[in-house]
Amino acid sequence: MLRALSLSYSLMMSLLLLFLSGECVAGEKLKLVTEAWPPVSYEQNGIPQGFGVELVNLIQTRLGQQEKIEVLPWARAYSIASTSPNVLLFAASIGDERERLFDFIGPIATSKIALYARADDPITINHLAEVETAGLVGVYRESAGAQLLALSGVNNLLIASFPQQSAKQLLFSRVRFWCQADLAVKHLLEEIGAKEADVQQVYVVSEIKLYLAFSKGTAADLVLSWQAELEKMKDSGEFSRLYQNWFGALPPPLEHQIFWHKNT
Repeated sequence: MLRALSLSYSLMMSLLLLFLSGECVAGEKLKLVTEAWPPVSYEQNGIPQGFGVELVNLIQTRLGQQEKIEVLPWARAYSIASTSPNVLLFAASIGDERERLFDFIGPIATSKIALYARADDPITINHLAEVETAGLVGVYRESAGAQLLALSGVNNLLIASFPQQSAKQLLFSRVRFWCQADLAVKHLLEEIGAKEADVQQVYVVSEIKLYLAFSKGTAADLVLSWQAELEKMKDSGEFSRLYQNWFGALPPPLEHQIFWHKNT
């Protein structure tokens, strides 16, 4: 009898500890990190701005949260999110490596990863294999473009820490191509004192969807709560209005998707 009581007590304590640990995980503050990638996210006078920033803050308000958003170099933001639980990284595309590290909700935007050349360059690219012998490609560290090109066997990459650096390298002819998502090209060029007419799109590498990415180890109910609020915004028209404020006539992605990380 005493043995049975002892076992029952141990089981109850184990369940209590498990419950309490689950409560702690669910109650953990979510660290919010993004990059300087206008118009999706950037800083102006030290204050985070952009479509993604506004969207994340709107969802936070709906959930009764007010966590600060940190704008970091992409490689640093990605490193934090890929090695720590309870981190929200935005905006991120899904790739082979990333699908093992993150849970994704969205999509929140669509974009084309493309190669750009100087406007006065007569180059024509019909196949990605031609890039290997045509000249260097400017990319920035851990970006979707860098990963896509590497997976496609394009190794002549000049890797920068920021997308603005790659844009400058193109304009100063240090590279022949600049790999960038079309959503950001106009704003990145304006940041360095250039204009869209200074470059030309010569090849589309891939069309991608962008998501809110939650690091592995983040409580599932927390991820689901964010997904639920995003779905409400899409269904009510609030998301479409926000998207059009930032991207004009581009059609907003209104589908509801959630992808849980893969265990390998």
